[in-house]
Amino acid sequence: MIMRPYQFSWLPLLAIVLFFSGCANQDSRLLDRGISKELAVFRKKNIDNVNYDLTFDIPATKNKAITGNLILQFKFKEGITDLILDFNAAEKLIHQIKVQGKVVEAKIANEHIVIPSKYLSESNKVEISFTAGELSLNRNDDYLFTLFVPERASTCFPLFDQPDLKAEYKLALRIPKNWNAVANGAELKVLEDGELKTIEFEKTLPISSYLFAFAAGEFDIITKMVNGREMRMFHRESDSTKVLENVEAIFQQHGEAIDWLENYTGIPYPFPKFDFVLIPSFQYGGMEHPGAVFYKAASLFLNKSSTLNEKMGRANLIAHETAHMWFGDLVTMPWFDDVWLKEVFANFMAAKIVNPQFPDVNHDLQFLMTHYPAAYDVDRTEGTHPIAQKLDNLKNAGSLYGNIIYKKAPIVMRMLENKIGDSTFQKGIRRYLSENEYGNASWDDLIEILSNESQQNLKKWDNKWVKNARMPLTMNRLRFGNSKLKKIMLINYGHGNNKFWPQPLTIGFIHNDTLQLLHAEIDSPSTSIKTDAILNPDYVFTNYGGMGYGYFTMGPNSKEYFLNNIQQQSSLLRGCLWINYYEMVLRQQLRPEKLMEAILKSLPVENEPIIVDYLNRRLEILYWKLFTPTQREVYASKIEAILLNMAINTTATELKSSYFQTFYNVAITQHSVDMIKNIWSDKLELDGLEISENDYIRMAYELAIKEKDSASIILNQQLQRIKNKDRKARMNWVMQALDPDLQKRDAFFASLKKEENRETEEWVLEAMHYLNHPMRQHDSEKYIGPGLELLEEIKTTGDIFFPQRWLSALLDGHQTETAADGVRQFLYKHNKYPPDLKNKILQSSDMLFRAIQIQSEMDTTSTN
Repeated sequence: MIMRPYQFSWLPLLAIVLFFSGCANQDSRLLDRGISKELAVFRKKNIDNVNYDLTFDIPATKNKAITGNLILQFKFKEGITDLILDFNAAEKLIHQIKVQGKVVEAKIANEHIVIPSKYLSESNKVEISFTAGELSLNRNDDYLFTLFVPERASTCFPLFDQPDLKAEYKLALRIPKNWNAVANGAELKVLEDGELKTIEFEKTLPISSYLFAFAAGEFDIITKMVNGREMRMFHRESDSTKVLENVEAIFQQHGEAIDWLENYTGIPYPFPKFDFVLIPSFQYGGMEHPGAVFYKAASLFLNKSSTLNEKMGRANLIAHETAHMWFGDLVTMPWFDDVWLKEVFANFMAAKIVNPQFPDVNHDLQFLMTHYPAAYDVDRTEGTHPIAQKLDNLKNAGSLYGNIIYKKAPIVMRMLENKIGDSTFQKGIRRYLSENEYGNASWDDLIEILSNESQQNLKKWDNKWVKNARMPLTMNRLRFGNSKLKKIMLINYGHGNNKFWPQPLTIGFIHNDTLQLLHAEIDSPSTSIKTDAILNPDYVFTNYGGMGYGYFTMGPNSKEYFLNNIQQQSSLLRGCLWINYYEMVLRQQLRPEKLMEAILKSLPVENEPIIVDYLNRRLEILYWKLFTPTQREVYASKIEAILLNMAINTTATELKSSYFQTFYNVAITQHSVDMIKNIWSDKLELDGLEISENDYIRMAYELAIKEKDSASIILNQQLQRIKNKDRKARMNWVMQALDPDLQKRDAFFASLKKEENRETEEWVLEAMHYLNHPMRQHDSEKYIGPGLELLEEIKTTGDIFFPQRWLSALLDGHQTETAADGVRQFLYKHNKYPPDLKNKILQSSDMLFRAIQIQSEMDTTSTN
């Protein structure tokens, strides 16, 4: 029997807390909504040997409920206390609770189920029949998949939803006979019953709750033996040619990643099987469930015309998720404040794994261009944060994710490896894994191991780079005597308590076209280096080695020299300089049109694909976010001509797509729009250019915005071309945001206020991007206020990346004072807004506010 939930006020809540016979004196936050750190610590202290035996009955029809049964077994390590389970769904979904075989009374409140200690003993068996909550079940018409990170398992079924209570999971799924299913464990047996079947899966090894997963539906299965290990790929791709073109590389890259990790860690692959599932419109690039890795299908099924960066992106993604089997799955952080630890190792190891697969690539350059710009995009903003963040409740864990942990943290980890030596680093990593396998360990545990192995005190370095925020700004001051440089002073500007960031730098001095290098170690806010071996330099760049982190100021002569002679530099230095020049623009130290001219001059002669992709993306940002409409009109023809010329005439196949995609993204002149329309309608063919279905779809979207009168015809024709039902459904939904009728677009945006209309997040984000396209920003400014008002709800109902991506889709297309004022008014009105979400707004609106400042400065300059 289950008692009805309380009508909440402070007195009943106090009564619930005092209901604990075994923990009446514990912190009252034990029953906070979500999973408080206090609750997690309390349970870890008291509970052990956790086992779940779960059954789900999944009907073929999406609108029918999924019923389930849970058998939970565990032991109390110390005294017997009241039991707190997590269940973040409607109370009515719990049908019956049994303890030791007897029906018991329990209280359900604040997303928890409380079972009194009087029903419990040292060893316990709790059985709960329930209807599954559907927030994280991702149900579609003919398939579903779970996504339980960071604490979303409790939105589906009752459990201890915290990472340090690892458990063994046994699962059975009752599904339609024509469906397939995959889970963490291997299939044990299949029992058919008419039009249904039940698949029982083997019990898992100990894993954290966020890693428990299953998918079921109409999936095709490809099985291959890779290096003596069987792997299965579940997918829904109907284009057999695309599958055939990609399947060998997908399996091979998984095999190579496993082999590399086994060799590096000294630990064999730690789980019994390796399957992976390619899911249309998956919310992330991938998710590392042991035995059942989930991927966004488009990230692995590449088009024939895919660029080098896209191919390396796939290899990195596969290596990243595979690395998680050791880093995150085998050894897991105790609490999500260290979630960055599993992500940094996955990204850091992925870079090492992928390098041998692409022997012709400059991997230092690849690391630089992949990590530094994305890290700076957050670290330069007022919403930035340290790599290591504090977390009081798992309900806020999603806000910890972002480019600081995915992009900045690998840079910092590389610094650490260089600081202590790669062999010492590897030895420490092996020890960290072997001492904690199938358990939990923190960053502080690792830093202690590495300190011992290296005989270095790493705490000071850790405090500077991991536990403090922002990017350094480094200036140089030179002193001369007797036609020689006598001393260079490096001034490192910090923020708050962090006065400087220790890091090695290689400084380049150029005198009469002769290069001289000086290696320096920043170890204080002002680092002074004496020298008498360097002739008076004409030009200086403090980050000549390329891998220093931060913004590096340049004197006017040096700035001009390197910008005019950038193609004469090494590829690594070119990449570093382009990144630094872009930072100059955002700091109003270089005009946007000056950087645009330099990019247009370099593109026809740049032969490094990694840099070309970067320049094309920066070209789009300058064009749409920092140029005024008048500037776009002035530059449009020149930009379009260069991009089209390169798309046609470049001899590098992998660059053709990059140029062509940038061309149709920025084209606004009627001549170019007509050309895109002819290419889209197959009336014009560009020699040597392979156009993918995604290109056709995106061209249709761009034409719908730029050719309003024919928008409906173009969109409907493109919809009819698509054969894959998943892609067809996606386009049919996104088309609402492209309707030429403003009232219909307004109605579509209004519909997104309903949670059920935001379920497929990839579709929502694509639609929001086009709804707020720069060419429609004056029509869409009115969405900013309501869109910001939805943010707290989106955090509650959406997955971990959705709040940040929602904000980006809402704000990225805007560059007007009216849009900026909408953000200001929201923050002023909500002056006690949750800090994590306020930071997300500050991150996403940073470019908008910078655009206003840059345009204002340009207006002032032109007036003067």
